[in-house]
Amino acid sequence: MTPPAGWERLAAAELWARAIRVPRSDVAYWKHLYESFEDVAIVRTALNEGDDAIVAVIAPPDYRTEAEAILGDAIARGMKAEDATLPPACRQDWFLAEWAHA
Repeated sequence: MTPPAGWERLAAAELWARAIRVPRSDVAYWKHLYESFEDVAIVRTALNEGDDAIVAVIAPPDYRTEAEAILGDAIARGMKAEDATLPPACRQDWFLAEWAHA
């Protein structure tokens, strides 16, 4: 199965992850935005780089489309977010541990 553009399949966890680069000052916005849509996705900071952060949006397969729509709507409303690559430290076991703590 080819992952949808921007999303990485985490097969063992049956989850999808997408990395986005956002201003560090906006990380809380993204976390709270996705929290407000119960069970759609969680957001975890994967890496801080200067004034930016790479965050991972982690979604179950049934909600990946909704998670993508939320991202698109926030960007359309003026929030800054760019596609990014997940850092090498973000292995599947890292995501599983993060999901368990959510």
